[in-house]
Amino acid sequence: MRNLYLVFFILILFFCTGFSESVIDTSILYQSNVEKLELIFKYFMPIKNGVIYTKVPRGLIVSIDEGVFFNSHEARIKESSLYILDTIAILLSKLPNYCVIENHTEEVGECEDYAENWELSIARAQNIAEYMSIAGNLPQEKVFSIGFGEFMPFKDNVSSTTKGFDNRVDFVLIEYDVKR
Repeated sequence: MRNLYLVFFILILFFCTGFSESVIDTSILYQSNVEKLELIFKYFMPIKNGVIYTKVPRGLIVSIDEGVFFNSHEARIKESSLYILDTIAILLSKLPNYCVIENHTEEVGECEDYAENWELSIARAQNIAEYMSIAGNLPQEKVFSIGFGEFMPFKDNVSSTTKGFDNRVDFVLIEYDVKR
């Protein structure tokens, strides 16, 4: 009989609070949402090789080798990669998540247009953010860009088995609300 009262109390609590997150364990909500994002991107992503999915406290990071998007020493997006950005932009337009586009560039050699790697990295991230904003008809406040240059290598963040993945574009799908 005591179990019946307990079940009844829990049901009343759920219905009175509207299933608020204070009642439901937020770590379960977080985990399931990030896993859903990963499944959505894995299913719809037009390329399967060279993509790494990483779950982090801020959300999901979809990492793609920057060679897919850019020629060496250039910030102009390759036309052959626009379908990938179109797919990501369309997915973002259907999801409530914000996206931070992070570019990591470790160029070797001289580059006429950019004095430093991080300048090239910033330009690349900005070009992707602008393209996705237009292609996906996304509000500009939903897509952010940042360039790290060579200052945030992948192998230091994850494992030494990912050598050669320091030149990458990270699409960080933010899992929490962003208030300005």
